[in-house]
Amino acid sequence: MKTEELTFENLTKEKLKPYQKRASTESAQFLRWFLENIFRQDAQEADDACVDKKQDKGVDGILVNDVIETVYVFQSKVKQKENATLGDKDLKEFQGTLAQFSAPESVQVILDGKANTDLKSALIREKIKEKLEAGFSIEGVFCCNVPLNKDGTDYLKICPDLNVYDAARICEEYVDLDAKSGVDDVFNFDVSDTEVVKYLTADGVKARIFLANALQLLHMKGISDGTLFNQNVRLSLGNTKVNKSLTASIRNKDEHKNFPLYHNGITVLCQKITNENDDILSIQNYVVVNGAQSLTSLMNAKSSITQDLRVLVKVVELSGNAELSEKITQNSNNQNAIKARDLRSNHAIQERLKREISKINYGNLIFEVKRGEDNKGKVPISNEDAGLALLALDLGEPWSCHQKYKVMDESHSKIFGRSDVNGSKIIALHQAVQSVTPSLDEFDDSVFGHYTLTRYFLGYAVAEIIKNTDEGRQLFADLRSLFLKGKVDDFLKVFSDLSSTTVDDLNAEIAEQIEDGNFDYKRDLKSPKWCRLMCEKLKAAHRKDVKRKKATPVSELIAPLLN
Repeated sequence: MKTEELTFENLTKEKLKPYQKRASTESAQFLRWFLENIFRQDAQEADDACVDKKQDKGVDGILVNDVIETVYVFQSKVKQKENATLGDKDLKEFQGTLAQFSAPESVQVILDGKANTDLKSALIREKIKEKLEAGFSIEGVFCCNVPLNKDGTDYLKICPDLNVYDAARICEEYVDLDAKSGVDDVFNFDVSDTEVVKYLTADGVKARIFLANALQLLHMKGISDGTLFNQNVRLSLGNTKVNKSLTASIRNKDEHKNFPLYHNGITVLCQKITNENDDILSIQNYVVVNGAQSLTSLMNAKSSITQDLRVLVKVVELSGNAELSEKITQNSNNQNAIKARDLRSNHAIQERLKREISKINYGNLIFEVKRGEDNKGKVPISNEDAGLALLALDLGEPWSCHQKYKVMDESHSKIFGRSDVNGSKIIALHQAVQSVTPSLDEFDDSVFGHYTLTRYFLGYAVAEIIKNTDEGRQLFADLRSLFLKGKVDDFLKVFSDLSSTTVDDLNAEIAEQIEDGNFDYKRDLKSPKWCRLMCEKLKAAHRKDVKRKKATPVSELIAPLLN
C-alpha cells in the first residue's frame, strides 16, 4: 500500500466504501477498517470494539486482549486536507483521554458521569474496571490517515507508551494480498550455535533444517507488509485461538527453551542458498510458505523474546522449480489443519451434503467444504455460513452466531449431524438469511441494522413468526417440497416481505428500550434471554398487525407454498 491511497479522496472512494452502512462518520469507518486490516480483528470484533458517538470522552474504541492482559483504547482521525500532517495537538488530547483509564476509580467516574451509553456499555461488557484491578495494562492506539510531522514525532519521544499508526506505519503493516510474492533480497541465518541437518533429494533439491534464534528471524523483510507470506495459503489468520496460544507461550519466558517442542516451525523456500559455512547460511529470493502465524505472533510479542527462544526452520532451495514450490506450499500447510473447518472437510456428513446440493437444480449453487476449492464458476455456499443459517433459523440460536469457529468444531454434530439436515434445507435457510439483507437498511439505527448478529436475529424472528402457524411448521418440516414444486423463490419473497414488517416492529420495541436506557445491542444480541423475549414481543406485534388488518396472516402467505 502507498500513502497516497490513504488521502481523504482515495480513502473514502475505495477503502471505506464497504463500511459506510456500519458507521456514519469517516473516522468511525476508518477505525473499523483499521481494526480489521491492521489489528486483524474480524468484522464482528471490530464493530464490538467501536464506541464512537457524542460524549465518548475521546474514546473511539476499546479492545481487550486477555492473553497479554492489555486493554487497548483507540482514537481515530481522518484528515481531509491535502498535505495535512499529524502533529502533537491531537496526541496531547489523546494522552488526556488515556488518563481517564489510569486507575479503576477513574473508570468508575466515567460510568457515573454523562458518557454515551455505547462507551458505558463497553466498559461494563468488557469488565474494564475489574481488569484494571487485576493488573491489566492500558495501551493507547491513535490511528490517522496522514503522516506524522516533526512535532508529532518529538512528542512521541516523551510519550513512548503512546502507539501511533500514521499513514506511513499503516502502509508498512498493511497486508496487500496482490503484492509481489516473496522477498527479493539476501538473508543471513546465524547457525554458529546450532546443528544444521543437510538433505539432498534424488532430484538434487537441497534442504537445510536447523534451530534459529527467534530474534534474528524478525529481521527477515516482508513480515509487516505480508510479502514474506504471499504463498502461505492461510496467512496470519488474524486474532485466532492459534495466534493467542502462540502469543501466550512467547510471553511465558520460562517456556522458551521448550518452544520447538510445541510448535512446528517455519518453512522457507528460496531461489538459491548463496553461502554456507559453520557460521552463516545465506539465502536469496525467499518466501515463507508455512509459519505466518508463528512469525507474526513473534513480532507482536517481540519485547518478550529471549535468547532461549528458538524456532525450527526448514530451508528449501528451489532454483525456479515452480511445481515443487506449489507442492511444498500445499503440503506443509495441509499438515496443520488449524481450522476445524479443514478437519471436517472430509467428514461423511459434509461430503453427503455436498453431493445432495450438487444434484439440486437451483441458482447454480455449490456447497464449499474446503477453503480454496475450485468452484468452476458456481456460486459457493460455505459450510460455515450454512451452519450459521441452520443455527439461527433451524435450531433457533441466533445469539451463538458470533462464535463462528464453533460451527465446524464443537457444534458440528448439533448443527449438521441430524437426519433432517439435507441439501434442500441448507439452500433454503442460507438463502432465507440472504433475503433479509434489503430490510437491514430499514432500521432506524443503520449501524445496528448492519451489525453482524442483527441479520441472524432478524432471520430467526421471521422464521419463528412463520413457525407459529400450523402451515409454517409444516413447511419448515419439509423444505424439500419447495424445490420439488419450484416454489423456492416464492418462499424467499414471503420471508423477505415478513422481514421488512418485522423490522418496523423491532424499531418500535428498541425505541422503548432506548428510552428506558436499557439497550446495548452488542450485549443483548448475544443473550438467549433477550433474544427469546424480543422474539415473543415481535410475534405478538405481528398478531396485532394482523388483527388490525395491517398485515396478512402468515397462514395465508404460506398456504400457496404447500399446494
